Amino acid sequence: MFGLFKKNKLPKLYHEAEIALLEHHINKHFGHFENVMHEMVSPDIHVDVILVEPSAERNYYTLVTMGMGAHTQNAPKGYDEHIELFICLPADWDIKSSADGDFWPIGLLKFLARLPIGNNTWLGYGHTIPNITQINGKLTEFPYASNTKLSGAIITHPTQFPEESHVCKIPTGKNVRFFQVVPIYPEEMDAKLIHGADALLKLFDYARPVDINRKLAVKTAEEIQKEIEEMKKKM
Repeated sequence: MFGLFKKNKLPKLYHEAEIALLEHHINKHFGHFENVMHEMVSPDIHVDVILVEPSAERNYYTLVTMGMGAHTQNAPKGYDEHIELFICLPADWDIKSSADGDFWPIGLLKFLARLPIGNNTWLGYGHTIPNITQINGKLTEFPYASNTKLSGAIITHPTQFPEESHVCKIPTGKNVRFFQVVPIYPEEMDAKLIHGADALLKLFDYARPVDINRKLAVKTAEEIQKEIEEMKKKM
């Protein structure tokens, strides 16, 4: 489904003044940060991940990309060309662990950050991206880690943060919009494709930190079939 990432001679980067404004914006609206997960190899864009620690106001981690917005997305007219992404994790998440069940949100952010430049496309509100790989010539969707069934993501507005946090206006010409990444189940992915993003997001509190055991927001195929059978009995 996704094309190969193009290798440029030099990665696309923000100017120093843009970085300073973005860091100020994140500090002011998403929370004070001191730690940044710096990227060692950057073939196309340089994507660091800013780590906002839990606080009394927001008792969860907020991981924010820094660098995705240096690339101009191939977005339709009127949609955002420059964006950054973030994901919220529980305060007890082992953020420094590289284990399968802990590192995947960082890998997800970095994958999504490169998706627009690697495929000459764009990301925006309501877009869903499955976690897929090719096995024996067939595209297969699989969970992000062995301890969860979450296997896809939807891009949403950051409703738990004030409206002024949603866009960082940069005098050099880029207006960078921030979107939240919310992991979802396969059944929820299917429901979104049928009914739309707004309908799905009304069914669960997506503004909360990631819950790897979150209750499914839609009915399973088994539940639907059972309801159909019950209805037939009453006819």
